[in-house]
Amino acid sequence: MTLSSLRIAAAGALCCALAVGTAALPANADPGQTWYVSAIAAPGGNGTEATPFNSLPAVQQASGDGDTIVVLPAPLGTAPLDGGLALKPGQHLLGRTAPGSVAAVANTTAANDGDAVRLAPNTEVRDLTVTSAQRGGIYGRNVGSTVLAGNTVAATNRGCHDGFLVQPFPPMIGVPFGMSLPATPNLVALNNGWAGIMIDADAGASTLVLERNTVHDTACGDGIDVRSTGSAQVDATITDNLTQNINEGIAKLSVLAMGLQSTGTSSLTAALRGNTQRGIALPANDPLNAAADSEGIFVNAADRARMRITIDRNSYRHGGGHLSANGIEFVTSNGTPDSEVTLTDSEFLDVPGDIVQNLNLSTEGARHVMAIDGLTASGSNFPGAVLNPLVPGNLGSCLFSASFGRDNTTALTLRNAQLSRCSADGIGVYAYSPAGPAPATATMRFDIADTTVADSTVADLHVRAVGDLAQLTGKIERSRFAGPVTLGRSDSTLGPGSVLDFGGGRLGSAGNNCFAPATAAAMAAPGLPLDQPGSWPVCG
Repeated sequence: MTLSSLRIAAAGALCCALAVGTAALPANADPGQTWYVSAIAAPGGNGTEATPFNSLPAVQQASGDGDTIVVLPAPLGTAPLDGGLALKPGQHLLGRTAPGSVAAVANTTAANDGDAVRLAPNTEVRDLTVTSAQRGGIYGRNVGSTVLAGNTVAATNRGCHDGFLVQPFPPMIGVPFGMSLPATPNLVALNNGWAGIMIDADAGASTLVLERNTVHDTACGDGIDVRSTGSAQVDATITDNLTQNINEGIAKLSVLAMGLQSTGTSSLTAALRGNTQRGIALPANDPLNAAADSEGIFVNAADRARMRITIDRNSYRHGGGHLSANGIEFVTSNGTPDSEVTLTDSEFLDVPGDIVQNLNLSTEGARHVMAIDGLTASGSNFPGAVLNPLVPGNLGSCLFSASFGRDNTTALTLRNAQLSRCSADGIGVYAYSPAGPAPATATMRFDIADTTVADSTVADLHVRAVGDLAQLTGKIERSRFAGPVTLGRSDSTLGPGSVLDFGGGRLGSAGNNCFAPATAAAMAAPGLPLDQPGSWPVCG
């Protein structure tokens, strides 16, 4: 083994100590060594459990690749170990727990860019508490196989650094006018504050496990973010994490409890299971949150990236912010990415804007597919129903699915859903195709089954097309719409095979739907081509 300069210095210190019998002896520095550090240790420790170091810089300097660092517990109220810690490849950082005590670190300095823990490739951080950080609580880039488990992170990004950037997308200037206008450049981007836990990758492969972590009371930014860009390939398992009291901060345009993003030619595959979001961007916690664009889960694709995201047993409750605050938003911003999100057995409750958003904003021909099986979405509260005829999204629909590209492929499958107390539409489907010289190739598909919509302020089902589409199809079966059903189009030509099948039609709908009493009269002259079984049964 080749000794590092640090370990040569440690050997020299050992020789001197043997000669004079006064200097503290450092622990054995061979690979695989376990080092100990404590906030209540006396000065002059050598990193053993009996005489631990008393500072993070000391243990960082002494430890080497592959070593284990144990943060010993200190009584509650003890000042944390400050200054941040930059791990080395293969290291394990472990917090030891004890009743009435905590293994806590912080970074109130500019060291490591203000991060409390800086990851290296193939590292592990477990059972640690981060009490404060100038930037991130735990951060790393191109970290290989890394595990973050059982950590508690709070009061991060006190310096309000920018982190996650919602990728640029075009403003939809024709929407309020119901007109198909030429596509505009990608001019809109939203900055977020640095996340409590964030992992980036721009090259190579990374395999991430994030489980049982809690991020709460962020000072200025997101909870947990994972981003891939460049040519990186990331596989993430994100399980049983809690994000709570997440705050947007000053000079930020968005805040995410949990954000996933893929850009460039990178790929991100992630399995999210059993995660919880509570109290996201509440004005009671910070008045700035009243203007927050808050999100529970945010999935963002752009450029030529590939995303495959599965979300199971997610629980979101009680979010604040403005009209664009959502429980979950899956959005393609630009380019030609290929992205899919599968959402199962999850709940999203109490948020101002659209509770569930499925948005293909690219004008360049992106593939964007969302499949939902088992959803409770209830309690949007933005009072925007009066604007719904002009702007069908971001106004409090329980579910809003839209495409804004002339060559996009966009799809939604919704099964076994309960949607209620929607301050705009229950289900809104909006297909907008910008004007262009070439024939439109955009397709918009939705499939609704075994779903109940109740207490919608505008319509239980609202489908609208603006501009030309190669095909618009909707299959609706075994579902309950006790409120209005609204179908319409403007400035629009639909290609062959476009149809909404409410039963017995070309798409194979089994029918067995029920409707409000006024639906039959409203559908006597439908605004979109439809197949239906000859009657509109009234919900009992």
